[in-house]
Amino acid sequence: MAVYSELIKNFENIREYVRDFYIFGFRTRDDYNVKSRRTYDNEKRRIESWLSDYIHSSQTGHRKKVAVKIDSNSIYENPLYKCYLSKSFTDNDIRLHFIIIDILDGCFMTVPEITDRIVTDYGMLLDQQIVRLKLKEYVQEGVLIQKKRGSSVVYSKSGIYADDLLKQYVGFADMIKFFSEEIPFGVIGNFLLKKLRVVNRIFTRKHCYMVHTLDDEILLQIIEAMKKKCDVRLNCISIKNRNEYSVTAIPLKIHSSVQTGRNYIIMYSEIKKRLLSVRLDTVKKVSVEKSCANYEEYCDYYEKNMRHLWGTSFGNRRKYGQIEHIHMELVIDENTENYVINRLLRECRGGTVTKLYEGRYAFDIDLFDANEASPWIKTFIGRIAVLETTNKALREKFLSDMRRLEHIYGGDRK
Repeated sequence: MAVYSELIKNFENIREYVRDFYIFGFRTRDDYNVKSRRTYDNEKRRIESWLSDYIHSSQTGHRKKVAVKIDSNSIYENPLYKCYLSKSFTDNDIRLHFIIIDILDGCFMTVPEITDRIVTDYGMLLDQQIVRLKLKEYVQEGVLIQKKRGSSVVYSKSGIYADDLLKQYVGFADMIKFFSEEIPFGVIGNFLLKKLRVVNRIFTRKHCYMVHTLDDEILLQIIEAMKKKCDVRLNCISIKNRNEYSVTAIPLKIHSSVQTGRNYIIMYSEIKKRLLSVRLDTVKKVSVEKSCANYEEYCDYYEKNMRHLWGTSFGNRRKYGQIEHIHMELVIDENTENYVINRLLRECRGGTVTKLYEGRYAFDIDLFDANEASPWIKTFIGRIAVLETTNKALREKFLSDMRRLEHIYGGDRK
């Protein structure tokens, strides 16, 4: 029987459980029917060991519901960073790490020389290929450097230490403290703080979407593919029905919502001949495919089309590229509600704001998907005098909602 361990091999497994507990919460053991109950128990034990101070449970009958509750305004460190410290490793991995660092202190050596030293000084018999792969990994991580010596490749320690940065740059520690709680990739700053033995007691965030740090590993792979101008294959899982599907396309931009913190990958599909978006938190795995020769051309195509984006939707698949117009007229008291005018100008996202006459303003915009603007439009309820749109479904939904509001709040009573 396998022994329970807090360390994990596949981060995706724990990412899904932590997200479910953090976002949805109040799940019971019976709610997880995809895998065995033992798997659920093990994952819950791991989460409770990492986030013990933030676990909330309640009892419903004989069933215990568990959730993660975190107030970002009252903490200095995102506790979800602990999930990244749970990567498992073998005995040989950890031994080889310290042995290589010790051997290469202040000298350059080839792979055969390093392998021989490991045998003679430490009594470990290893294949040269294993050592070569480990050295290559450390060069990519910046731990080691390599250079040519004649016809051979030699390796040594990089000589870059975080402690030296503290001495070299004034205020470096405070900068890292701020960065450690930024999204994305704040986990890097948090890791540096721990290496430097520095604690953040300065910066907190009133609105911090901490759960999205779980997507940093996936986001980094997407950004690497964008840097190399390659297309990618994404293995995703549907939010609604949990069905798995794949997307092969060329990543162009990352859109981040300031309201939810959620990230979207804007991509171009050469198969479908269209732009599309994928929610980052639905991606389980990224596979980098071939290099794209027309990458810059697709980037230009995106730039030309982004003026018709409200959020990330490029419209109905069957009506891709079709523009939907919105015309809204607002009644605003210019003497007391100038802040409404300023907000309209600030949040119009490429639309036009026109003063029709004293106390009446018009907002016009052309979008791929007018439905995305619906929540924003509804924030002006009470001031909307006219709402017209070529999206008939949106107009009917808006009028239906207004009639429902009138009924709920007694507008039809005499």
